[in-house]
Amino acid sequence: MQSNSLYTGMAGLQAIQARMQALSSNLANSNTPGYAAVQAISDTAYYQGSNAPIGGDVLVSTPGPDLTQGALNHTGDPLDVALGGDAWLQVQTTNGTALTRNGQLQISAAGLLTDAGGNPVLGVGGQPISLPQLTNITIANDGTISGVSASSPGGAAQIYGQISLVSAQNVNLTPLSGSLYTTPAGTTLSPSQNGSLHQGYLNDSNVDPTMSMMSMINDSRAYQLQTEMIKSQSSASKDMNNIVSQA
Repeated sequence: MQSNSLYTGMAGLQAIQARMQALSSNLANSNTPGYAAVQAISDTAYYQGSNAPIGGDVLVSTPGPDLTQGALNHTGDPLDVALGGDAWLQVQTTNGTALTRNGQLQISAAGLLTDAGGNPVLGVGGQPISLPQLTNITIANDGTISGVSASSPGGAAQIYGQISLVSAQNVNLTPLSGSLYTTPAGTTLSPSQNGSLHQGYLNDSNVDPTMSMMSMINDSRAYQLQTEMIKSQSSASKDMNNIVSQA
C-alpha cells in the first residue's frame, strides 16, 4: 500500500511540475508582443498488467499554445503591425520557417524586412522582402507594402512587396522561443482568409500576469505539500520495514 501511495505522489509531482514550467514561460513572456500562452494538460494512465500496482501514472501533454489574440496596443511606429483574424506572419529562421504574431518589424542593413529577432519576413511568394531606402512606408491591411523611394523624394508611392499572412487553424503549433512557433514537418499552410494587418499597432501577449502568478503560488504550495506527503510516506514505509524485520 505504501508503494502505491508513493507512485501516486510522484505522479502528482510530475503534473504540478509541468504546470509550473508552463506558467514560468508565460510569466517570462507576459510583455512579449504576440506571445501565445503555453498550456500543460495532464491525464491519468492507469497501470495495467497482472502485477501492476493499483493506481496510475500521469501523462503530461502540451496541446499547443493558447491562440487567443492579445489586445491591440497602439505604438504609432509605421513598422509595427498587429494581426487580426486567423493570421500569422512567416519568418525565415536558421532552423526553417517559423510563425509569429510579433509584428515588431524592422529593416536590416541589407534592406530586408525582418522581425525583431532579425529573421526575414516572407512575402506571398515565400521569399524575403527586399526594400529600398524609403521616406514613407505604408503597410496595408492585406500586407501590401508601399512607399516613396528616398532617391525620389518628390515621386509617387510604389508597391515593393506583400507580407504573407497564413492560417494556423487546426495546426498543432510547437513553441520555439519567445513568440516564434513551428508546425509539424510536412505541414502545408493556407493563406489566411480573414487575416488583416493594422499598421502602428502591436498584439500584446495574451498572458494574464495576475492569474498566472496566482496559479504559480498555488502550484508551489501544492508541490511543497506533495513533497512533504511523499517524505512522510517514505518514513512510514521504513518504520514498517524495521518492525517487520524485528518480528
